[in-house]
Amino acid sequence: MLWRSQMADVPFEGIYRRQVDLDAPDAQTVVGWLEDESHHFGITLVHDGAYVREVRMASPRYPWATCADAGRPLQAFVGQPLVARASQLGAVVDMRLQCTHLFDLASLMVAHAHAGRRHRRYHGTVEPLAAVVPGAPEGWQRATLYRDGAVVLHWDLHDDRIVGPAAHAGRALYHGFREWTETLAAEDAEQALVLRRVAFVSNGRRITIEHLGSAAELGQGAVCHSFQPGQRERAIPIPNSRRRYDINPQDMLARVRSQP
Repeated sequence: MLWRSQMADVPFEGIYRRQVDLDAPDAQTVVGWLEDESHHFGITLVHDGAYVREVRMASPRYPWATCADAGRPLQAFVGQPLVARASQLGAVVDMRLQCTHLFDLASLMVAHAHAGRRHRRYHGTVEPLAAVVPGAPEGWQRATLYRDGAVVLHWDLHDDRIVGPAAHAGRALYHGFREWTETLAAEDAEQALVLRRVAFVSNGRRITIEHLGSAAELGQGAVCHSFQPGQRERAIPIPNSRRRYDINPQDMLARVRSQP
């Protein structure tokens, strides 16, 4: 997870990508995978049609050594009801104790199970706006969300604010964002939440952590699993954990057929 106060002044170049795959192989199981430049996680969620009964995690790639232990706090999802909105899980599961990315994935999986969907794949991208709109101001970005291969949402961004399209212009990605999405239909709200996370996590390109002794050196508050007291001192950066998928998105989630 990255916080704006820790961004280095590094130009954002190329296309950042984040992909989420949700699959229900049977009526009681959802298998979810997530991959981006710094993370690759999988979850198997077993339910009885009303409540979560089991959660298993796989962690092929992650930035901090403590991320591999994030399956323990993830057990807070067991016993929770299936709900229509992924955002509803934040009221019953403390996100600050969770790996941010596992929490996002598990919440989407709960909503997927509630809806009774078979399969869905989100693919989010962030790139300099000038790459798609000649003459666009420097530093502006285009964030795009594909659902099952079709574009369902895009925003033009400047800092933490949406500047286009007009229907969303002026909306901040942080303050008041969830209050806004709660006024939207469940499908629209989910898409907005997924794209917001894509935009947020894409800022990971602007910093490096490999030179740090531990996450404690960042001086960040206890906002996720690896930054909890007692955890952050053990959160050692994993060398060579990043992957760039600018021009080879087909390599993302290449092995999603197996269950974690």
